[in-house]
Amino acid sequence: MSQQGLFRRTAVRAGCAGGAITAVALVAGALAGGTAWTGAAWGALTGGLLTAITVVALLVPWDRFPMLASAGVMASFGGKVLVMIGMVLVLGGHREQLAPGWFFCTFAAVLLGVTAVEVVSLGSGSHAPSGRSNTNEGGRNGENDEVNPGA
Repeated sequence: MSQQGLFRRTAVRAGCAGGAITAVALVAGALAGGTAWTGAAWGALTGGLLTAITVVALLVPWDRFPMLASAGVMASFGGKVLVMIGMVLVLGGHREQLAPGWFFCTFAAVLLGVTAVEVVSLGSGSHAPSGRSNTNEGGRNGENDEVNPGA
């Protein structure tokens, strides 16, 4: 699998995980009603925005722009920081209208779930991070050479 294919697969998995966790949290908040619903909705919105930033960062073809790849990681992190600052500013005046526990639990569930899926998916990829193929790691022509420590 190519490196770009690995990142695309991870983007799809992270997006699906974020969407599923968000949907479950919204249903749970709606069933609880009142301020729980409002807290879950704001937490899901925040988690959804962070998921979208993650997915976009994974979908950019960084192999075409190798000099910008590290800048892409920083842009993703910066975007997530801006979302969090925006949420703190927007929600500052509306704290009494939502249940903080529902907000933080929903937000944390989405964030941790997407992060876990991203780490596992990228970690299980068949592409070696160094860019080297795994077929010739064992010796000549893919054969394993025996090491003779006494020689």
